[in-house]
Amino acid sequence: MMYKLLLCSLLVVGVVTVTTAQPIIELMENKKNNEIKSVVLKDLNFKTVMKTFYQKDLQYVKISELDQKNLQYVGIKNLGNIHEGKESGILIFSAAKPYQNKANESRYVLTVSQFAISEHNSQHIEMGKFAFSVTIIYIFKKNEYGQYQLVSHNENNCLLNDDFLYVPYPTDQIIKNIRNIGSKIKGYVDEQEYSQNGYSSTKLRIIPFDEQTDLISLDVAEIGNDNEATGNEETYNTHGDYHFLTSEHDGLYDIEIRYSGTKQIYVDDIAKIVPVNETYIYHYNEKQQKYIRVK
Repeated sequence: MMYKLLLCSLLVVGVVTVTTAQPIIELMENKKNNEIKSVVLKDLNFKTVMKTFYQKDLQYVKISELDQKNLQYVGIKNLGNIHEGKESGILIFSAAKPYQNKANESRYVLTVSQFAISEHNSQHIEMGKFAFSVTIIYIFKKNEYGQYQLVSHNENNCLLNDDFLYVPYPTDQIIKNIRNIGSKIKGYVDEQEYSQNGYSSTKLRIIPFDEQTDLISLDVAEIGNDNEATGNEETYNTHGDYHFLTSEHDGLYDIEIRYSGTKQIYVDDIAKIVPVNETYIYHYNEKQQKYIRVK
């Protein structure tokens, strides 16, 4: 399974006339934060979420394999720039689930995944090799009136997946993998798997649930790779065990990864399989918004 990040939308908000010394970027961020906070839903059910975020582009479609799996979905006629050349698709809804943030406050997370409809069969969706889905995570909190106010989403950092999964990021799986990633913050910890032509790799990724408007995704490091399905006589398999340390940088725990197994190297252009016994440590750098290997 391959998970990648891609800038999926750019909103043009118009020209702002500044009469004070306040930077334009700060004004834009404040406006965006206010727009997010203004999104309040009476319910987090399928119908309410779809009408709130996608109403102008919704259309009727019927996909037999989704009906068989009792998935909640609807058609969409504007796929945007990600599915280039595709005019129609579907949105699959994964229902909201609650979790407790680091301050022990209730939050609710749900996902919406977008697929293109097959060009050859309007009752099937494109999946697998050379096709991918786009997923947005939405996080809500309850306000004083018992309604659901939008807190965060990853509209500008959509999650991509090219595996044969109708719901690539189900909310119960996200809840299961929410962990303490800093002394004052929780986040979604994901192991991204990708396989092609017999080669497999796994990368460690973290999405801080930090109550910011935009969720960001942080790639840490590769934690596994092998060629065991290639049919080659000589195979290798590198495995990395990771854990969060008690020390932290810029609000996130340092991460230690211990590698074992075997790996492939080249000596004078000749491939060799050698043992692996290495330990690396990564620190988070907020300015660069990424983890940096320091050891």
